[in-house]
Amino acid sequence: MKLTILKYGALLTFLILSATMLMHVSQNVQQLERDIMRDDRWIEQEKEKIRVLKAEWAYLNDPQRLEAIASGGYDMQIPKTNTLVSDPARLPNIFTSDQEALSSITPSSGETSQDKLQDKLNLLPKEQGEQE
Repeated sequence: MKLTILKYGALLTFLILSATMLMHVSQNVQQLERDIMRDDRWIEQEKEKIRVLKAEWAYLNDPQRLEAIASGGYDMQIPKTNTLVSDPARLPNIFTSDQEALSSITPSSGETSQDKLQDKLNLLPKEQGEQE
């Protein structure tokens, strides 16, 4: 009789442990499936972002669009110096003197450094209200 009770007790314990382990494995599998679905959604979102970026890249590098920009079709203007730097005194001084700045410009034959500098300055756009 005692042997039969021990057999059934061991069998019952084995069944409870098996059911617990099965439940634990089942919960882990379900969690992993949720993780996989979340990762799949994330991958699809990233693929969509890549698709959008490729379309934007193709648009931005369209030869006709670039040609229109290069030819001035968008009425772009050269920025004024006062819009680029609010306080020119904050710029680093590359040259220690005006003479050093002038000597850095290589003049062509028959032209002085000052003439070359003045030619470059004449190419700059005039400020509004600035008189010649």
